[in-house]
Amino acid sequence: MSFERVCENVYLLRVPHGGTTTGVVLLTGDKNYLIDAAGNSEEVDEYIIPALSELSLDISDIECVVPTHTHGDHIGGFKRLKELGIREIVAYELSVPKIIEPLKYNIEIRQAFPKNSPPPSSGLEGTSVDRILKDGDVIDGRVEIIATPGHDSDTVCIYDRLTKALVCGDSIQLNGTLVQGCGAYMYLPEYRASMEKLISLDAECAVLGHPFLPVGDIARGREEVRKLLKDALDLTYSYRGFVKSELDKGESDLLKIAEKLVKHIDGVMPTHMFLPLYTVREHVSELKK
Repeated sequence: MSFERVCENVYLLRVPHGGTTTGVVLLTGDKNYLIDAAGNSEEVDEYIIPALSELSLDISDIECVVPTHTHGDHIGGFKRLKELGIREIVAYELSVPKIIEPLKYNIEIRQAFPKNSPPPSSGLEGTSVDRILKDGDVIDGRVEIIATPGHDSDTVCIYDRLTKALVCGDSIQLNGTLVQGCGAYMYLPEYRASMEKLISLDAECAVLGHPFLPVGDIARGREEVRKLLKDALDLTYSYRGFVKSELDKGESDLLKIAEKLVKHIDGVMPTHMFLPLYTVREHVSELKK
């Protein structure tokens, strides 16, 4: 696996993980920055280090690594990067406790729907954070932290002021990935507000954390990025309409509604339904209000 050039100074590495790929993004220039670190130590050693080497880089050439959020498939490699001598782990303030104790949080997010969740990612190991950032903080005048809660409480996008590239992690969900069933958000009002916030940013390209249906993981050009964000926002209202129709029919079982939603959008039914259940629960809560 190699880093793919997205635009000048922005590269995407697609690391195989859990039936899809998880994105690791490299920003190059006078200083180099890594965004996210895949799911575990093995993926760091097998994919990230060799891909950096192909660009004549090693860990000592990386200024810092920054997470887009603290789900295991994005920060599982942090401890290994620390062992290899990464200069700094720099994180948004809400992510810090989850980086220190990732397994604790991994277990916690499964407790809402224990019968429909996969086992905890037992290999997750915590590590310390070297620098803590707030929403709007900028690293070296270039790498801006933009809080975009919705998918989770600590999701952020990284805006590269040099290239006007937006590195999104899982902040933009669309119809989800091949393994999650549908778009997944734990906080619906915040998710919509985040999409509106990003639309106003006028980014020139966007890199997503996975290949999200139906567009994939890269959008190039202002109009394509704007359409991506508008589509993500519009889908939340489409989902709401579907959930309302099920409630109006008398269906009250969240799992049945979630399964029907996945089928309705022609998604792939996931082995574990906890992410669609979060989404449906948010819409039911919204409709009841």
